[in-house]
Amino acid sequence: MKCAQIGLTVSMNNEGQYIATDINPYDRADENGIKRGDILLQVDGDPPANNMFVRKFGLVEQVDTLMIRKLNGTVQTITIDHDWLTNIRSGPLFFQIIMPSLVLIVFLLMASIVYVKRGDDKAARLLILFFVSLGMMYFSVTASTRLDHIGRIVMSLLPVSFCIFMYFMNVYLCRYRVKFINNVILNSLTLIVLTQCIIRALYQFDIIRSNINIMLNYLYLGSITVVYGICLYRLVTLFVQYRFTKLNPLFKFMLAAHMMAFIPFVTMNVLPLILLNLQFLPSMFTTLFVLVLPLSYMYLITSNRLFDIDFILTRFKYYTSLAIIPSLVVLFFLGLVYNINYDHTWIQWFQIFVVIHIGFTLFLYLKEQIDYKFRPKLFKQMYSYQDSLDRFSRSMARVMKKEDLVRAIEQEVTSMLPLCSFQFLTVNGEQRIVNPDPFNDVDHDIAKYLLANVESLQVAEVITMPQGVALIVGQRKEEIHVIWIGNKSNRTLFNVDELRWLKTIANYTSIVYENLHFLDNFMEQLEDEMRQTQSSTSPWLLRLLFLLSENERRRLGSDLHDSALQDQLIWYRRLETFMADNKIPKHMQNELFLIKEGLLDVIHQIRETCNELRPPLLTELGVVEAVEFLTDHLQLQVNFAVVLQAKPVTATLSEEQITAVYRIMQELLRNTEKHAKANKVVIDIEEDDTHIYLAYKDDGIGMNLDNLQSSFSHMGLSGIRERVISLEGEIEFHAEEGHGFAVSMKIPIKLSKRREERDDIRDSYLIG
Repeated sequence: MKCAQIGLTVSMNNEGQYIATDINPYDRADENGIKRGDILLQVDGDPPANNMFVRKFGLVEQVDTLMIRKLNGTVQTITIDHDWLTNIRSGPLFFQIIMPSLVLIVFLLMASIVYVKRGDDKAARLLILFFVSLGMMYFSVTASTRLDHIGRIVMSLLPVSFCIFMYFMNVYLCRYRVKFINNVILNSLTLIVLTQCIIRALYQFDIIRSNINIMLNYLYLGSITVVYGICLYRLVTLFVQYRFTKLNPLFKFMLAAHMMAFIPFVTMNVLPLILLNLQFLPSMFTTLFVLVLPLSYMYLITSNRLFDIDFILTRFKYYTSLAIIPSLVVLFFLGLVYNINYDHTWIQWFQIFVVIHIGFTLFLYLKEQIDYKFRPKLFKQMYSYQDSLDRFSRSMARVMKKEDLVRAIEQEVTSMLPLCSFQFLTVNGEQRIVNPDPFNDVDHDIAKYLLANVESLQVAEVITMPQGVALIVGQRKEEIHVIWIGNKSNRTLFNVDELRWLKTIANYTSIVYENLHFLDNFMEQLEDEMRQTQSSTSPWLLRLLFLLSENERRRLGSDLHDSALQDQLIWYRRLETFMADNKIPKHMQNELFLIKEGLLDVIHQIRETCNELRPPLLTELGVVEAVEFLTDHLQLQVNFAVVLQAKPVTATLSEEQITAVYRIMQELLRNTEKHAKANKVVIDIEEDDTHIYLAYKDDGIGMNLDNLQSSFSHMGLSGIRERVISLEGEIEFHAEEGHGFAVSMKIPIKLSKRREERDDIRDSYLIG
């Protein structure tokens, strides 16, 4: 069997002679010293024109002997050794045998994975067919170059593979209601490329004897160009069309996969062949990037997620750019060594540079993954800065004033940089002073440096100074607030990780510092408002306070439910399990039973407290339903009857209004329970076009209206009145000793325009 690859391309000159025009490196023609310009005299003892492969394709393959006339006029007879397994070199063995076999295995493996995960999906089955066809074509490249009939026929199916891909895209994109290509156009393209394949097969088997090889090559390359060009064009147009929609990552992912798969082959092989009649890199190497395509679509069809393609592309650009300089440096030193003994062409040097550059790029990617996965485990001290930032951010949540902030920073800095001194400074650029006043030469130098550079100090920056570093954490009017950290006492410089950590600390601190100033200003405004409204409390201020109070109630209720209540339930179940699983003496059983019942009572009390602090489903209830829920729940706990006489309320009230009514009725019922000694309570609710009317009346012991003002501080009536005022409502108390207690309220359905603009937009979130 004639398996050896000769790798000789010839063409006929004007004199009818066949001249060697191209010799593949490492093949038999190259091994036997055939050069460009040598004349082919005989093939297997016959004129070259009698050989079908020479006549049809201009290639010399599957022969035993060659007669060559060298450029110097000597005639050489060459016997081709077809024992390729014994004499094959490592290069051809790898590129012609091992690599195609591995690629085919990879394609088949990916096809198997897709079948296992998505075998019932039509799009997945088309993708499997696409994978198998690409794998078979890559595997048949070596056979095709030897002019093997089956190998060349399989290679002619490459345009068909792209048609299969377009069928896959049509089916896959249906789920997004996107059409990749019109079915009529796709069917027509498939028919054309199949016809081309049939003609090439007939020509290969010498059924068509006319010399149409050049036409077939152009038709083949044209089919590939047209079919793949349509694929690429549609991907580009779809990306442009959907770049501002949720499908943007999908089409960017597909487009990036296609570019990575084919750009190396186009730029390193196709374009150089067209423009310079040479190839920058071996095609067997650049075509390996085609593996990106099936890998990408296998991931796409088997996973419901996409890679963050923007992140990947950014990393790719960054690492490829970063690898250029070290690659050139290594190439330069290799050049110094190799130029002594070897005469490499510039193409070979370019190929060496590409290999080095790819190696550096892969190394940088690998280093990033190692840093992410293994560095925290192997070198935990290197990641103490991240732990410090987590710890510092948690401490920031508890900071309420500047002194707390300074204390938190000092604690963190001194724990992470124990060899450094620490000081908080205020720099006034207008008055040219630094507080606290310098008291030694070092302090004078620091103050002098800060004042000299006061114009360039920016908040959240870290300034390196001769005496240490300065963290600019805030600015208020003309004052700049600085944290100065002295040089290490061991005379070492701040390393990159420490400076980056300090930069983040400065960012965190500047944000908290700004918020503290904002709170200070806000409290000043509240104090001014209180001073200006001493005679009558401001509704918006009351409303803000109630919102804050309600928000705190809900937070406390949530904390109780998620911590104390859950712990009590766990201990209750453990006790119950212990009593059931163990034989316990009778006297101990009684004690444990009492403990269990006590735990159950505590659980019930905590649950009641949580419900009171955070009434369930209050946001879903209307005002009538909220009061009804309250009275029904309370009726089981009090010794007086509660009668709710409510007419349907159709007005849509805000959660704040419903919460306020709920709290008002809750406080009134609590007062009745504690003080009124009543037998019956009647609650009336009704509405008109503009207001909600609430009336509360009990038959208790009543009270003297003259003592009403002093009662505000004892019975919660002041809070009730202020809640009504906060909603721009009106309230009246009616009471007489021995004749019960009554309250009538009127609350507007809609707040005034001024109030809505001022309050609702700004602080309505507090109640959530």
